[in-house]
Order: sequence, then structure tokens, then C-alpha cells
Amino acid sequence: ISITAWMLKPMPRVLFVLPSFAIGGAETKIRNLLMSLAPFEKILLTNKAVSGLCSDLEMPVYYFDDYMSVSADILSPKNIWAYAKAIREVAKSEIPDIILGVMHSGGLFVTVAHDIFFMNAHPVITIEGNITGYFESIGRRPSRKEILILRYCFKRARGIIVPSEGVGEDLIANYGANHEKVQTIYNGIDIERVRALSEEEIPYNKACPWIVTACRLSRGKDFPTLLRAFKIVRDTIDAKLFIVGDGELSEEIRRLTLELKLNEDVVMTGFERNPFKFISKGDVFVLSSLHEGFGNVIIEAMALGVPVVCTDCPSGPREIIKNGSSGILVPIGDVQRLSDACLSILKYRDLKERLKYGGLERAEDFSFLKMSRQYSDYLMSVL
Repeated sequence: ISITAWMLKPMPRVLFVLPSFAIGGAETKIRNLLMSLAPFEKILLTNKAVSGLCSDLEMPVYYFDDYMSVSADILSPKNIWAYAKAIREVAKSEIPDIILGVMHSGGLFVTVAHDIFFMNAHPVITIEGNITGYFESIGRRPSRKEILILRYCFKRARGIIVPSEGVGEDLIANYGANHEKVQTIYNGIDIERVRALSEEEIPYNKACPWIVTACRLSRGKDFPTLLRAFKIVRDTIDAKLFIVGDGELSEEIRRLTLELKLNEDVVMTGFERNPFKFISKGDVFVLSSLHEGFGNVIIEAMALGVPVVCTDCPSGPREIIKNGSSGILVPIGDVQRLSDACLSILKYRDLKERLKYGGLERAEDFSFLKMSRQYSDYLMSVL
């Protein structure tokens, strides 16, 4: 092929399908990919609720809302059809080479659209969380219908990208995913951006040690364990807990805070577009999750030099944290071990310094440019 012909050859196109109503870790990861993924032209199909995610990016953006697609959680044939039809309409206009369905809902709609409408684009799925861990956290097993849907998605997808080995192992063992289709690509963060944003001031004076967490306020984050562990810390030394984020359990967390008589020492900031300005001021960062897909915020805290304490939950944290050198892992739901880990960091300067510098070094392994290169290589291999 001549140099001129090569230069004129159109770039392959990827349509990102992101059904979402809140900006969280998965959405931030997709933004990083949209900013950096090369050599592809990118198109985004998402919901208006997360339009701020891409408002400054120069690319075609479409919204499910304009196609009467209301809720990605409803698994009725009518709703699945509506989402699949929206994907078909956008694909007719943009003619992508790959359609990348984000999370299980995006994967379902993409594979259904591909099969019903005989689209030529390759369907690829990203699964961002541990599915079995999610169902365990809500106290039930997946229904037969849910299992059949997941198995269908994984069978029909051309490729499946997961953010940790643990997530991939769960899909293969429990949901029929073919190990040859599953590709692990660790999430990456924009370390320079995180550090720049962390310098913003906050309207609080610091008179004692701070423990900080930042996440969606959902059942999977196990706030009862975190609050009870913090009570032990607070009863031992003067300290405050900052909870950065919003979610469906915010009122329940406030009630438990009052029951435990912690309301004077727990600060709930609500949703913050820039959580890093709070994380960076902390003496300890804590994530008490029942399950994770990866745990981007762990790396973000490490990159800011804040020692991390995290539950050893499926999946992700144990693949990021080297226990005792770049963070501390504790058992799920163990109030005493969680409080002991936090107190040890707050009491012993040498431990705090070791975890701080170990975390800073470990964070460098997870740049978003590295993630973008691996996504690019994988998607090119699909083509």
C-alpha cells in the first residue's frame, strides 16, 4: 500500500454504548478512553443525566433519552427492544466498526441489537464489576432469567474486556464466558490531573486526623461496617470521617450516624465533581466494599500519597494493593480489623510513611495512557 493511500485510509470507528444515570468510576474510565483512545474515531451513545461527562469532548454524542429509552434496569422485551433500536439508529448514521457495550446493560443492548438487526460492527463488552459479588451484597443469587441473559451476552460478544483477573475468573466460572474471549485490561487514571485537582481548597479547618472515603453511597460499599469501625477509632482518638459522594443510601447512612452518636464527627459532603480535594487532605483513605470490579479510587488515593485501607473483596483490591507495603487489606465486614488498621496508620508514623511512598510507587503502574494503549491494541486485534 502506498504512503498516500495509507494516509487517506479512514480511521476505524468505535461506538461507545454507555447506559448510565450517574457519573462514577466506570463513567470516568470511559471518559479517559474517549479522550485518549487511538487510532480510532469515537462516537458516544449515553444518557443525558451524564452529559457533563463529555461536554468538552469533540465527537458525535447521542442520547438514549431521544429514542424513548428510559431505564436500563428494566429487562422487559419492550425496553430491551427500545435500547437495541436506538443503537441501530445511531449505527446507521455513524457506521462504526466496533460497538463497545459498557457494563452488563450496555453489553446486553449491544448484543441484542447486533443479532436482531444483523449489524456488521463487531460487538465487544466491558464488564466493570464482580457480578457474583454484587448479587451476594444484595443477599440473593441471580435469577434464572438473569443468568440466561448474561450467558447470552458473553456467548454473542466478539470480545469481553474486564478490569481485573478476578472479574474475568468470575465470568468464566459462573456465567459461561469463554476464556479465549476474556481480556484483562487494568483501569488507569490520569495521575497528573488527579494531583492538580487535589490542590483545590475545601471549606473545612483541620484540627484532628481525617479518615476519608469517596464512592457511591450504595449497599455494596458496606457503610455499616465503616461507621462502626470509625466509632472505635473516634472513641480512641479525636478524628473525623469524611464521606464524599451521593447515592441511594444517603439517608440510611445519616440515620446510622445518629444512632451511633457520630453526627458531630462525620461529614457527608454529597456529590463532588472534584473528590480529590478531599481525599488529598485525609490521613487515611478507606474503602469498605463488599465487592469491586477494580477500585479506581484506590489508585487515586495512592497517587495523592494517602495511605489506603481496603477490604479484601472480590475483585480488584488484592491485584492493586501489596498488603503492608502499598496499603492494608482487611477481611470483608470485619469492624475490629478495619478500625485497627486505621488506628495503626494514625498512631505509627513509620507505617504511615511506608504506605504513603509504597502507594505512590504502585500508582505509577496504572496510568490511563497505558490502559488506552492496551484497549487500542485489543480493539485492533478484534478488527
